[in-house]
Amino acid sequence: MVCNCEIMNESFHIADLIYRLFQDKLSVTEQEELQVWRKADPKNEALFQKLQDNQKALQKYEIYQQFDAKNAWQLMESRLGETKVVPMYRKAWRYAAAILLPVMIASAILYIWMTPTDPLAGVDEVIKPGQEQAVLTLADGKEMTLEKNDAPKEIDQGPARLKNAENALAYEPTATKEKQETVFNKLTTPTGGTYRVLLADGTKVTLNAASSLRYPVAFTDSTRSVFLTGEAYFDVTHTGAPFMVKSASQEVRVLGTEFNIKAYGDEASVETTLIEGSVQVETTFGPKLLQPGDQAILTRSALDISPVSPAKYTAWMSGKFQFSGASMEEVMLTLARWYGFEYSFANEEAKDLHFTGRVDNQQPISAILKMLEATTLVKFKFQDDQISIH
Repeated sequence: MVCNCEIMNESFHIADLIYRLFQDKLSVTEQEELQVWRKADPKNEALFQKLQDNQKALQKYEIYQQFDAKNAWQLMESRLGETKVVPMYRKAWRYAAAILLPVMIASAILYIWMTPTDPLAGVDEVIKPGQEQAVLTLADGKEMTLEKNDAPKEIDQGPARLKNAENALAYEPTATKEKQETVFNKLTTPTGGTYRVLLADGTKVTLNAASSLRYPVAFTDSTRSVFLTGEAYFDVTHTGAPFMVKSASQEVRVLGTEFNIKAYGDEASVETTLIEGSVQVETTFGPKLLQPGDQAILTRSALDISPVSPAKYTAWMSGKFQFSGASMEEVMLTLARWYGFEYSFANEEAKDLHFTGRVDNQQPISAILKMLEATTLVKFKFQDDQISIH
């Protein structure tokens, strides 16, 4: 008997073709060969489509793992059982060697490709995607964790009634003719959290991770003012009274419009992106008016206005990360803010690598990191509950 390893060799060859197809490195002849394999069996095409759907999150050994190596191994084991009895010891040894040598070679290939050392082993068990969660701080300092509707359903606070349902807060003004003192609440999202709030004037605000919004439970002044740290998307109701969003370094004045503000304290700039209507960004560099599709970028040295594609900067609202030429330092900061992990750059030069892509924020973190590895020169390791970048 001679061990037939052609099945495994073909699997490795096809897997290699698919991997190189995803890297745009196939010749015309190899593309035709892959096309023949796809048409040969519906199962082949189904496997190819499965890999195609997830190609950016796959490395070569993961593609190899999709092939039927287990059955190939069982085939070799079954063939080993067909060994014939040879009376002469020397002939028997030569015969067995002829069987075992290719088996040993094939098993070595399997060991290398099917059981690689994974530097990200265990990362998905420790690091989880974010979810809708927040902490509400009432005017008296009392804090309530808002997660899975655990908070009280209704709370009366001066001129308004607070309701919490379906992972969103809503404030309703109560009927009163008496002028009352302005009462402020603060909504804070942790790392890996997002939450929505409907203010008493009907304005809708969605907070991104690691952000906070301080606001009155009812608007009693001629100007509606809220205070933002971090990132939030605003859909402001037009009432005739100006609406002000204040952060550490700027104020945004609106009447009724939709816009996104990103004002994290650990980032070098503040971004204000206008979706609809008009807003005026007021800073120490003077006021500047934005039109739909404009973005204001405030740094320590300037306030610049430029046209952008707003969808890129509001992708987080639909559960996506959108990166366009972002440095690896920006990418890791964004991911850590949502997935809640610690990281460090073992290779400082990796900070300057750039990435462009759109990623689902509910994917396992390992899939995103492997996609980054496949499309850049960066490598990741997970150890002691921390990710290091090489």
